[in-house]
Amino acid sequence: MDGRASTSMEFVPVVTGDEEALLDEVLAVPFSYVSTEGPVWRTAAMRRRIIEDERKSHVLVRRDAQLIGAVSWSAGQTPGYFRLVLTSCSDEAWTPEATDRALRAALSMLLRAAEVKRVELLVATYNEALLEYLTQHSGFIVEGMLRDRFFIDGEFWAGIICRADVTQFVERGERLTESRAQLLSSLRKKTLEDLTAAHDDASWSA
Repeated sequence: MDGRASTSMEFVPVVTGDEEALLDEVLAVPFSYVSTEGPVWRTAAMRRRIIEDERKSHVLVRRDAQLIGAVSWSAGQTPGYFRLVLTSCSDEAWTPEATDRALRAALSMLLRAAEVKRVELLVATYNEALLEYLTQHSGFIVEGMLRDRFFIDGEFWAGIICRADVTQFVERGERLTESRAQLLSSLRKKTLEDLTAAHDDASWSA
């Protein structure tokens, strides 16, 4: 059964050396039907370049305490444009529900930290896990297809271009309106007091 209550998931931003080592393990898996970049063989040097690329951000994904992959994003040349990548090291763990929760966690982090206009995801037509996600969840809009974009098992496969409906992924921080208003009022009072003290007791008012 694939439900929120029966599945524990954890999403860890990659910021420390230990987390970079775990990301390296994810990137080292050479063959996956779920990874959105296809079956990619990465050398240690290639993986190091990905991890050290300051334009890219990564979130490790654990399901029931098992590392199952990562979600990454990078900014494009166009302002507000980002490309999303899902990398799997455990294909059987990527159910539609797990995929939804992982993408939501990553996009929530991105949208809270950057001004975003477009987030793009490319999905191969052999990628059953992601196709199930796209048909069962409404977070992404299918915009078109690219012929012969992927190659796996001796065949060429099309790629589906998807755009995130960012309004469905925004998670606002908790807003304590009354407390914030009180803090701003106190700050305003302190500012006027400090200005008065700094200018020989001259009277200041807003």
